[in-house]
Amino acid sequence: MKIIPAVSFLFFSLILLYLGKFLLLPLFIAVFLYIIIKSLSKDLRSLSLKFKINLNRILSIVLIFLFAIFLCYFSFKIFKINVNKVISNTSSYQQNLENITNYLSETFISKILSANQIFGKIDFFKIFTEFLNFLTNFAGNFSLVLIYLIFFVLEEKFFEKKLNEILDNKNKMKVFVKINDEIYNYFRIKVFTSFFTGTFTFIILFFLGNDLSTVFGIFSFFLNFIPYIGSLLSILLPSIFSYVQFLDPLNAFLTLFLLFFIQLFFGNFVEPKIMSKTLNLSPVILMIFFSLMGKLWGVSGMFLSVPILVVLLIIFNNFKETKKIAIFLSEKGINKNS
Repeated sequence: MKIIPAVSFLFFSLILLYLGKFLLLPLFIAVFLYIIIKSLSKDLRSLSLKFKINLNRILSIVLIFLFAIFLCYFSFKIFKINVNKVISNTSSYQQNLENITNYLSETFISKILSANQIFGKIDFFKIFTEFLNFLTNFAGNFSLVLIYLIFFVLEEKFFEKKLNEILDNKNKMKVFVKINDEIYNYFRIKVFTSFFTGTFTFIILFFLGNDLSTVFGIFSFFLNFIPYIGSLLSILLPSIFSYVQFLDPLNAFLTLFLLFFIQLFFGNFVEPKIMSKTLNLSPVILMIFFSLMGKLWGVSGMFLSVPILVVLLIIFNNFKETKKIAIFLSEKGINKNS
């Protein structure tokens, strides 16, 4: 009979997420950014001690926060310039796409699917213009996220005191400290590998002459937080666009091969080496949650789906009462003694 309350809880949770999108979405983005800033601030304090500079908690967070704001602003400006430049060249991309469509219509593919049905409705000018409008609107709504971030920083010290008073049991406090450390460790490593994945993606595309090298480089950084799907999109989208831009199979193949190597190197070698283990999330659960969050919160929901699942997996795995849920969410199961 426990199934009925669980289903009811899930149903009302989905309704709450959908109806409370205007409030919960910026809140979740703020939490995600705060975790990253907090984890990086710890590294900054550790690094400063090596140079005999003593940074307190607030100062280190403020420095990382200001650097993150500058980086986001700088990235947005470059992003906008790159997209505007591409918009001015959409007529040539559209012409190349028509050439590809005409070529495919004359091959055996046309017997299976009409090339016009696949490519005929693609309008690059409309796509890039709407995408630019989305970025502008997102930047405008980012003020609420910043307000949440400021309150998180101010409230953190008092939250720790309240948590100490509520949890008089030292063992429970150790569990919360462990959860805290595991979450920060995951995001710290993920930011590190995502940064280098995005940087090398940009370098490769820049030297191959891809007009959207900056856009795809930044995309690669964020998509790296989404396993399986993110890596696939980081490879396929630049490769397809490369072929549309140049109509050169060699350039598209080089793009595909080099980006595949970058994703393979950082995703299957560097990241597991640093983490000592790969991300243990069930691909099926991930796809379901990814699609669900996409329906509820759009693109932002897709991006947040994996960090939310990772945090839930870490939390559930550290309590005996929810250990079975953690096993259900995991890909290979979880050591019950962990």
